Amino acid sequence: MTLTQEAAENLDLLASRTFRPRTPITTRDLFAGRWDQIKTLIDAVNQAGLHVVIYGERGVGKTSLSNVIGPIVAAFDESKTPLPARRERLVVKVVASSDDTFSTLWHSLFSQITWKDNRPVYGVLPGVKSPMPLRKAFNLGDTLAVDEVRKVVSMIPGAVYIVDEFDRSAQRTSKNFTDLMKALSDFGVECTIILVGVAETIDGLMADHASISRALVQVLLPRMRPEELREILTKAEEPLTIKFSDEAASLIVNISQGLPHYTHLLGLHSVRISASKQTNHIERDAVFDALKEAVRQAQQTVTEKHTKATRSAHRDALYKHVLLGCALAATHSRDALGYFNPGSVAGPLSNILNRTVPIAAFSHHLSEFCSVKRAEVLERTGQQRNYRFRFRDPLLVPYVLMDAMNTELISRTDLADMLGQEF
Repeated sequence: MTLTQEAAENLDLLASRTFRPRTPITTRDLFAGRWDQIKTLIDAVNQAGLHVVIYGERGVGKTSLSNVIGPIVAAFDESKTPLPARRERLVVKVVASSDDTFSTLWHSLFSQITWKDNRPVYGVLPGVKSPMPLRKAFNLGDTLAVDEVRKVVSMIPGAVYIVDEFDRSAQRTSKNFTDLMKALSDFGVECTIILVGVAETIDGLMADHASISRALVQVLLPRMRPEELREILTKAEEPLTIKFSDEAASLIVNISQGLPHYTHLLGLHSVRISASKQTNHIERDAVFDALKEAVRQAQQTVTEKHTKATRSAHRDALYKHVLLGCALAATHSRDALGYFNPGSVAGPLSNILNRTVPIAAFSHHLSEFCSVKRAEVLERTGQQRNYRFRFRDPLLVPYVLMDAMNTELISRTDLADMLGQEF
């Protein structure tokens, strides 16, 4: 539909309220997918003695998930027990820093709770001149012992305590949190601690977690499934009164590599580009233009990495071609952590070069991409003859795709076709 100039300008402004690539999602209405993880969290919150660790690679939406735990828990409680019989559950959250200790994190959590009439209340009470902070109500000192925290939280039944970016403080605090979770479980205290952090395995986040295996629910947040990324776009269509074509939506989903940040980023720019043309229908070309804009805004380090990875004095060198093949393999990866194997590179690389390319012809390129000489653009895991690879910086993937089009290594049509293929 053709838009008036005023409607187009409004759409340009409203797009940033729905698509939020720079900041985590804060409301359930804008949050998409992750139903399996949400059910696991709700189950844990409603069982005394269970605590949760949410972990995964950077950019998969851990903070956004932690932001909607409160509204989701409240909605579940309301559906189960309507007011006034329902007890209001407290959900408090803190973001950890590298300077935090066990005590500072708990003081930050407790500072959000006020004590009045022998009961806890979240935040500052309106109309109360001198609300009593929890710290004063329990006469807490600067340094908190594990058992001291246990006694305080036991007085606030059902509360949920969330520590986001826990990996920043994990080295100095994880042992105390493990001990606290064990004590809370042993005493049957009705509360839930949720730790959220960047890690590929729980070993990278929690010390001695095996000792509390019965009390700990481990939630690996993988990259999002294509249908979950598509839901982000679908949720935006109604409030913005827009429509993504099937080709445009598929292109955004594939380029996003399972990372919601890129779905929001490309969704935002493609809507704004379409608005500048006074239309609310998002077509494939708008997505390609959005990709160009996203790459234009990319950090200088991404450009430098790409240049270093593909530089060669030989005209017939295939570094750009192989890296493009890797980028296409990455967009099709269904691995929870974004890894792909050499076999998945062979298909797109053969299409790019218009000839069959065996793995042996580019295996040394993959190894070089993992070296300092080539900016370590890839990292690998596994054993020889069974290596798997992934991009260290996922933003490099759309940059590689855009550069390939700008240098006419591949056409828009061919790239769109390859992104839609299964290799």
